Amino acid sequence: MEELISSGLAGMDISIFRGGEGEAEAEGDASATRNHDDDINSTPPPCPCPLPPPPETTTREEDEEEEVYREEDRIARYRGLWESRFAGKFGSFDDQTSLGPMRFTSGPIPSYARPHCTMQIFSIRVADLEDGLQWPLHVHGFVAARDTSDHNRNFLFNRTRDNCQVLTQQDPYLLLTGPSRAIVIIDPITIEFQLKVKSKTDSEEDEMLAFGIFNYPQTYLATHVIRSGIICERCTIELAYAPLDPSVEATIIGVRIIDGVWPEGLRGRVVAEVTTVREGEVLLLDSRDGKMPISPSTGAVELSRRVVSVDLEGGKLVVSVVASPQTAGKEDGDDGGGAAIVVARGEAVFAPERAGKSNGTCDFGFCKVEVAVAWSLVSSLWNERRALTKLAEERA
Repeated sequence: MEELISSGLAGMDISIFRGGEGEAEAEGDASATRNHDDDINSTPPPCPCPLPPPPETTTREEDEEEEVYREEDRIARYRGLWESRFAGKFGSFDDQTSLGPMRFTSGPIPSYARPHCTMQIFSIRVADLEDGLQWPLHVHGFVAARDTSDHNRNFLFNRTRDNCQVLTQQDPYLLLTGPSRAIVIIDPITIEFQLKVKSKTDSEEDEMLAFGIFNYPQTYLATHVIRSGIICERCTIELAYAPLDPSVEATIIGVRIIDGVWPEGLRGRVVAEVTTVREGEVLLLDSRDGKMPISPSTGAVELSRRVVSVDLEGGKLVVSVVASPQTAGKEDGDDGGGAAIVVARGEAVFAPERAGKSNGTCDFGFCKVEVAVAWSLVSSLWNERRALTKLAEERA
């Protein structure tokens, strides 16, 4: 399903971003579900608080102010809203999430940890360049998710100016490195993006690519990848994702050569798929035209991403390791770019667990690769604090 959200602020009170008073209340009914994939975001969800009545007339000065409203102002206004609601509870607006993966993999599992609806981000693509932008693009900045767990940034993409990613028309996908833990949908989540490109004319001033937010309010079990296009002033940012409910967090803690040798002339890709989501592939590693990043001492493969959400009811996690020539081309339409020529492919299939670890092996003939996965339930800091408060009251 393709949809275009021109404002990028679906589900949030736009009057706040325009200087109106009041505070948007998150939609807290996380139990509401739907039965049809095409219902997701088919229309923008209603604003969580009433909009003020429109003014009867506007002055010329007000019209001129509206005309110079900049896309990057959305972040500043969103920051003001975030700080009014969460700063006293979750720290600074710029803070990275303090919660890591595998929080409940081992040891006693507290009552507040449970399967939840989580969002799996498959890919993020830049498309439809406008306003003088031309390929290739040297992109830096970040894309981050904020969820109920702690409302802090959970980075999906994060690059400094001196470590830009070069996007081309043939390969316009951001190389994602996150999330660092599962993205939990209890209340609406927000995807925040601040992306720039190196200026081709002024080395001292970079150009804006996309600044904005995307709100997603629903809990849902998707059976295929959903693609939402956020229309920005100079491009469109396409998110490919799927909500999974109920689901658990899977962390690929190890991909390791345990027997044999990976040939020097082969590039490698490691991808994860969830069997309940059609056409969904999570790129964990693509060595592209370079050699496979393998530790000579341990045989461990260095992955770019590690965390995947898996549907707990009927779903399975499939981790594939693919070997291709280093000069192979890219398949059309492949999220993140895939090798057109496959020399060998191995798969390890895992049934989801609520906790613990699982191991599987891929046999290529020339080598064997072991895949290790850690399973965990998820929770929010809100629930944890309430549980601790209740425990303290019981002990008092």
